[in-house]
Amino acid sequence: MKRGSPPDQPTAPATPSMPHALPDQRFLAIRSLVVELSAALDRVERHAAEASVDLDADRRWRLLAEAVARLAAGPGRVEAVQGLFSDQYDPAWRQTGGPELSGSPGCCGR
Repeated sequence: MKRGSPPDQPTAPATPSMPHALPDQRFLAIRSLVVELSAALDRVERHAAEASVDLDADRRWRLLAEAVARLAAGPGRVEAVQGLFSDQYDPAWRQTGGPELSGSPGCCGR
C-alpha cells in the first residue's frame, strides 16, 4: 500500500465496544486518583500528628472520612458524596445572607 492511500479493509475502531472496554479505559485514571487521594490523606495525618492536632475534632476531616466510606458503598456514589458536602437549598437565602458552606467552619463571618 502506498503512503497516504486509503486502506483496502476498514480498520477496527480504536476503542472496543465490548462491556469490559470502559473499565479498561478508565483504570489508569481512576488508579491515579485513588493514589493521589491516599497520598493527600496521609500528608494531612502526618502533619496533624507532628503538630499534635486532633483530626477527629475537625468537622472537615470527619466529612472527608465519611466521603471516603461512601466511595466504597457502591452505586450512587456521586449523589452520596456530593450530598455530604452540599447544603440544603434555602429559598430565603437572599434574606438570610446565603448558605454556610458545608465543611467550612466560620464561613461567612457566622
